Amino acid sequence: MIKVLIVEDQTSISELIAINLIRMGYDCTVAHNGKIAADLIEENTYDLILLDIMLPEIDGYELIKYIEPMSTPVIFITAKGSLKDRVKGLHMGADDYIVKPFETEEMIARVESVLRRVGKGKTLFEIDNVKIDIIQRIVKKDDQPVLLTVKEFDLLVMLPSFFREFSIR
Repeated sequence: MIKVLIVEDQTSISELIAINLIRMGYDCTVAHNGKIAADLIEENTYDLILLDIMLPEIDGYELIKYIEPMSTPVIFITAKGSLKDRVKGLHMGADDYIVKPFETEEMIARVESVLRRVGKGKTLFEIDNVKIDIIQRIVKKDDQPVLLTVKEFDLLVMLPSFFREFSIR
């Protein structure tokens, strides 16, 4: 299971993120300040870190320097939305940058995109009696192969509303 650390001091936002990622099949841990996050990062391995910049105790800019040697992908999720802030975050090593307020669907898409880039994205999906293996490019219905063209398969895996109904196996 993909492990995500959510570092966000606003409880309502961290809960919103966690609820939606858990619904998508991710294992989420929440830290409400930079010190707790640093301790969790030292004790655990995460596949992705969602990181606010303006945090109590240790801010996101300082924390990303601590994370960098571990090569864990980071997405900043912050209210600091100026071009200067976004460029600074990306130059410091963030893999993506989301400005609050954000749409949940876009956040999920960005999480999945970053995980795919680092080779940790979901690869096997199942709903009802249909199974999709992204790596092998195989679709089965009732355990029988479904023949699709390359374009048909690509369209199938790109449909976000289709994936929302899936659970990872």
